[in-house]
Amino acid sequence: MKRDEPGNLDLLAAEYVIGTLLGGARREFERRMRRDPFVLRRVEGWEERLTPLALALPPVKPSPAVWAAISKRIGAGKGLAAWRALAAALTAVAVLGIGWLLWEGLRPREPQATAILAIAEGAPLWRVDLAAEGDHLEIEAVGAVTYPAGRSRELWALPTGGAPVSLGLLPKSGSVRVALDDRQRAALAQSTQVAVSDEPHGGSPTGAPTGAVLGVAPIARS
Repeated sequence: MKRDEPGNLDLLAAEYVIGTLLGGARREFERRMRRDPFVLRRVEGWEERLTPLALALPPVKPSPAVWAAISKRIGAGKGLAAWRALAAALTAVAVLGIGWLLWEGLRPREPQATAILAIAEGAPLWRVDLAAEGDHLEIEAVGAVTYPAGRSRELWALPTGGAPVSLGLLPKSGSVRVALDDRQRAALAQSTQVAVSDEPHGGSPTGAPTGAVLGVAPIARS
């Protein structure tokens, strides 16, 4: 996976937020974050997701047997320095444990489907990923996207035996996240292809393609 792909940026952003991105990799990521607002938004998104969960974690009181075992191992005469060292070690273990649990629960998973869209036989212009959860799309402009003022490019699912279903507008640059409703999810589940059409600014006014179909791409499922 390339470092600039959305999935890999999400991975780095999540590791940065929970503190497992260390050393030179962390410093390099901080430099990218300062110069690239897209990277910064990924970090802010993970902070918004992880902070409430971290604050909601209930404190866990060790059992008497655990404290007895700790006391036996360090000895009663080791003094305050030994207890401080032990407390620091336990704190480090707790932080790493919480970080690992949060990461395992929320780390980006591979998309369950992907399509690469181009116009006619041109170079790829958009990458469309259906999230592992199936509730949203991540759409990224990966080429030089140009079209006339007052026009838009709209994405469509092409369900077998059914009418095209709009999946939203395609970006001219950068990346967008598109939440899917039940109808869109059902249409995608029944589709082996997606298409891009030329539409008035803001998208089709009818709920169906009104302009030329500019490209069709197969859906590659994981």
